[in-house]
Amino acid sequence: MQYAFMGIEELLARWGQGAQALALLSAAQELSGFLREERDVAAVAAFAGLTTGRAGDVLAALVAHDLAEEVAPGRFRIAPGLAAALADDAPGDLPARIAQATLLTRQTEAAVRTGVVTLSAEDALTVARANAFRPGDGARAVVTKIFEAVPEVAAAMAHGRMLDVGSGVGGFVLTAAGMLPDMRATTLEVVPEVAAVARSRARALGVDDRVDIRVQDARDFDSPDAYDIAFWAQPFFPLPARPATLAMIHRSLRTGGLLLLQQLDTAPAGRAELANFALRRMVAHAQGLPFARPMADLVAEAAPAGFSLIRELDEDFGRMALFSR
Repeated sequence: MQYAFMGIEELLARWGQGAQALALLSAAQELSGFLREERDVAAVAAFAGLTTGRAGDVLAALVAHDLAEEVAPGRFRIAPGLAAALADDAPGDLPARIAQATLLTRQTEAAVRTGVVTLSAEDALTVARANAFRPGDGARAVVTKIFEAVPEVAAAMAHGRMLDVGSGVGGFVLTAAGMLPDMRATTLEVVPEVAAVARSRARALGVDDRVDIRVQDARDFDSPDAYDIAFWAQPFFPLPARPATLAMIHRSLRTGGLLLLQQLDTAPAGRAELANFALRRMVAHAQGLPFARPMADLVAEAAPAGFSLIRELDEDFGRMALFSR
């Protein structure tokens, strides 16, 4: 019993430290711009409105968690890894990923206490931002890799029409539209607040005249034989909506049109990753969402809707499957 109790104590200490480190990372964003240049403790104290002693404590914690580095005695700078993740051209949205991690804590409690997790519009926007590219060089580099891995997709999009189903804030489609001047696209997003961010991004990128961002349930979209390629953000579609969504996509594509989908999560091979995987699976299931559905299951799901598998891909940017209508 004593051994078991000590094991729980160690777990509590580790979990508590993780929560504290997340809070530290969230707060560090406010200092990140200031610390892009070397600063001493007094300068950080003045900037943050802290005493010199408290500023020294903060900097020591940042250094201990590899979020800052002491480049010379008493002089500090943001760690290169954090600086890169927060850069304007970083493909991912680190602040949104931090917010999503905080959201997952609340969702975990709701899943355990009630078995049901619902998303507010604000929550949906957090998730959308966290799982999308941010416009910039980093996003363009990732899209270029996708085009190189799946040249059929690049060819279909370059001079054709794309249907983006469950587009979120439009990371992929808007980046691609900025790279392909003849591309046209329609996006379907059910949350107005999320679509509003996509529209703002489209205007900023100068592609709003070629990307039609719609707020509606994908199952209700009706534009037969109009598109050359579709992308389906399948992990975010609840089980009851999936057959009708696939039927709509099939109806919307021209004969020979392409469907691209991604397997966002995969079951971990080692025990070290299993704990986080199990928590995220519990939350997803409490939302009625599939989680880490194997690619074989996704292929089997698409077949009754009339799609034929062309090939599966396992690239460094994730696992994907390409289908034809």
